Amino acid sequence: MENNNHHLSYFISGGLTLSFILSVIGSLYPVQSFTQTAFFKADALFAISAFACLAAKASGERFDVPAAGFSILAIAQGLFLTEINEVNKWDIATSSLGVLFMIPAFILISYYTLFPKWLRIAGIISIIPFLILLIIRMYTQEENSVLLENIVFLIYQLVTLCWAWKIWNLSELKKSRH
Repeated sequence: MENNNHHLSYFISGGLTLSFILSVIGSLYPVQSFTQTAFFKADALFAISAFACLAAKASGERFDVPAAGFSILAIAQGLFLTEINEVNKWDIATSSLGVLFMIPAFILISYYTLFPKWLRIAGIISIIPFLILLIIRMYTQEENSVLLENIVFLIYQLVTLCWAWKIWNLSELKKSRH
């Protein structure tokens, strides 16, 4: 029976890259507008799909702990998607819950030794700005911290973009060996 998992790299790299691009484009539109909400929803859907594929890839490579982390990250991304359910009525509390899911996710993902050590550490460090945003929102009740939120998500997505690059390079290396 033939293994068709070689397509996983395309879904992972493409999904994470499209997620990043859609997020950047969405952040250029007015906050919570129809257009921004649409771009962010598409961004989240590509990210969830890519994280699910990353979980499958890691599990197939016998990296079960990181596979669990990628699955949890897909759930966190789903919570971020739930946050933006309605135009002009985003549910910031749901986003805060998503941040809490990111903590164990990135710790578990740090065991994925196919990523270089700097990238695994960067993943864990990327949680810190989310926690700062969470604390600011808890103590100031400020929901509309747009600039800070864009920066926080950009840092996170730069890490996932590096994952896409690394997965792509690994697949190309495998291809050139055959």
